[in-house]
Amino acid sequence: MKRQDGSVEWGAFHLSYAGISDQGRMRTDNEDDFLIMEKQRLFCLADGMGGLDEGKLASRTTLEGVARCMHYLADRENSTIPFGLTADMLGKPELACITSFANFLVRQKAGGRTMGSTLVAAHFTENRLDFAHVGDSRLYLMRTGELKQLTEDHSLVNELYRMGKICKAEMSGHNLRNIISRAIGTHPKVEPDLGSVDVQAGDLFLLCSDGLTTMLEPAEIAAIAASGPDTATAAQALIFRANEAGGRDNITALLIAVQR
Repeated sequence: MKRQDGSVEWGAFHLSYAGISDQGRMRTDNEDDFLIMEKQRLFCLADGMGGLDEGKLASRTTLEGVARCMHYLADRENSTIPFGLTADMLGKPELACITSFANFLVRQKAGGRTMGSTLVAAHFTENRLDFAHVGDSRLYLMRTGELKQLTEDHSLVNELYRMGKICKAEMSGHNLRNIISRAIGTHPKVEPDLGSVDVQAGDLFLLCSDGLTTMLEPAEIAAIAASGPDTATAAQALIFRANEAGGRDNITALLIAVQR
């Protein structure tokens, strides 16, 4: 089990965070991973695919690519440009650049093997939260007691739902629910969905893998996330409850509370 918690200043606020990644009850290893870059106020989560070794390598390499690219973007004058980071990538918005470089690095490490990863990234900039995602890992915002999903799954079942082929109740039990339609490393190029949201004191953000969202309904996630006295307690409660509900997959939850 991987755990990390702490706090970082952000203008007039501070961000209290806690992340936990657990292998769950049915898997023999953990292909999930997360990354926290305090200085850059960047929080990321990756869920690898391709089998045990390939899945772990994919998620780890995805986050390695994110970190290497972000370090360069944050201090270009004193950083060596990473091999593979092209002018085309640098011309994109920051989180799209990071995603493109992570995609390059995963394909390089794959060496012809089939492997890939989801990625959800949340970056607290000067006055807002920018986010990007690829795959079916999610970013949620809890504000004034309401949980809002900020990302939309890149998955086959979500595409079927959007086309009206299945109803919402059929999505969680569908036999194709694990097939994602966009991933880091599976194609030469990948474009993330990008978004941003204004941030308020009292906001709570949750990055999570599908090992959490396939086990718990949004209402239960909201209730548990809001019940903890701090982010570490709430993150642990989310992992515990997902395991209690079956723990069929690796489970990762990363909570960030915005406080005065």
